[in-house]
Amino acid sequence: MSDPQRKYYLDWINGLRTGDSRAFENIYNEFWESLYAVAYNRLKSREAVEEILQELFTDLWNRRERLTINSSLPAYLHAALKYKILNFIHSQKLRQNFSQDHPDYLFSADNSTQEVLAFEELYEQLEKGLEKLPEKCRLVFKMSRQEQKSSKEIAAELNVSHRTVQTHIHQAIKFLKKELVDYKTVVFMICLFEN
Repeated sequence: MSDPQRKYYLDWINGLRTGDSRAFENIYNEFWESLYAVAYNRLKSREAVEEILQELFTDLWNRRERLTINSSLPAYLHAALKYKILNFIHSQKLRQNFSQDHPDYLFSADNSTQEVLAFEELYEQLEKGLEKLPEKCRLVFKMSRQEQKSSKEIAAELNVSHRTVQTHIHQAIKFLKKELVDYKTVVFMICLFEN
């Protein structure tokens, strides 16, 4: 990410916190397409993806004053998206199981606030875990999972072998599994989304 780009993102985050609708629009326009592509690649459902993205951006706006982003804006949004996708998959399975056991009962619940709080807690723990990794290992991991770069792209950018990149990612996941033993959802999220 270039320095001017980083500055734009920081300005947008600060604007968002103060309720600037233009800053929110900029974030939406900048990231909607890439987030849609990632979500659709996982779910293959236009309706599901649009619903998830609507929830994601609604949460972003509603919680703008309390927003805490410890890494980059793209990394935060992609992490939030992955959490929502996993939550969607999990809730679909719960609904399916529930409807099989209770076919005459309409299952519905609005847990959006709890979901946002859960994501923020998980995200914070993940960031704390990442800070304990060796610098090169952390850099490779963030480029892979947060910046959505392929192993080949990372290897070329850092001038290292593909095998070295894979080793760093494997070591990071192994470490985080131990470090985040109480946050299995985070580790599942990390391992699920391979490049």
